[in-house]
Amino acid sequence: MGAMTTSLIRCPPEAWPALAEVVCAWNRHPEGGVHCLHAASGTDIASHAAELAALVPDEAAFWGLMAGGRLVGVFGCEFDRAIGRAWMRGPLAADPQTLDALRPVVEPTLQAALPEIRQLDAFPAVRSALLNAWYAAAGFSPLQVHAALQAGTGAWPAPPAAVERARAPDLATLLDLHEQFFPSPSLGEAAFRRALDAADCALFVARGPAAEPLGYLYVEDHPAEHEAYIHYLGVAPSQRGRGLGKALLSAAAHWSAGHGREHMALTVREDRPDALALYRRTGFVELSTGRHWRKTVGAEAGESALASTQASPDPRPL
Repeated sequence: MGAMTTSLIRCPPEAWPALAEVVCAWNRHPEGGVHCLHAASGTDIASHAAELAALVPDEAAFWGLMAGGRLVGVFGCEFDRAIGRAWMRGPLAADPQTLDALRPVVEPTLQAALPEIRQLDAFPAVRSALLNAWYAAAGFSPLQVHAALQAGTGAWPAPPAAVERARAPDLATLLDLHEQFFPSPSLGEAAFRRALDAADCALFVARGPAAEPLGYLYVEDHPAEHEAYIHYLGVAPSQRGRGLGKALLSAAAHWSAGHGREHMALTVREDRPDALALYRRTGFVELSTGRHWRKTVGAEAGESALASTQASPDPRPL
């Protein structure tokens, strides 16, 4: 970028759809696929613009890096102030040098604008050496690999009568299961309660002989991506192997088809081979794989650093 003057601007929500062209172009990996999984929304500019336009202004933010009057870099995030987490989009840039120039800027910008955020999560594609190297250099820690899967919504058998929309009395049990399977989830009680009777999302329950909840599935309609997305699927450990997972997926498929969606999508971690086997067995195919990176920021980062200096020198993991 040489000595060219640069400036960082925060993009107002009405300008987000206009970012679709550069996001779509800069996020493409030269060998196919994308660099940032969270920034990918379909395969064309129109689908990216529609998804950006659908974001809630109080739950997302984007910045553009300008040089010589041109947009040369962009980054942003979706966030949840209540739980102090943000999910990164990008950073993306016109060239690797500009991407490097964004490294010292991104975290301070996010902390100044979103002081409530204590955890940053990112999902670059495994094959993106460029973006994985960026997050490593920015001090993020690598976590599990996630596979993004997709399946059609046609040709699924009708779900059994024991699988239905959850009701309010089911919530306590389902939330206990949810906490057991997904510690610190991005969607919790408020989302589950809303999904009991919402039109754009649904919480399904699989019941046992005494109508007790044995498993659950949370699915949400994503019109901008022309698909439904399964956020969570969990079955009580003692009840696995009985077909409850497949039955819940059938319910999701029929619900998704009822919303006009030909596909449903989900992601699964590499350390959950049983879940991955279930999805593959029921017709899901892998679209991409992404590495989860995480960084603690703000006050909690300082507390973590202080704790590490006061800890025992014993190097064994806790």
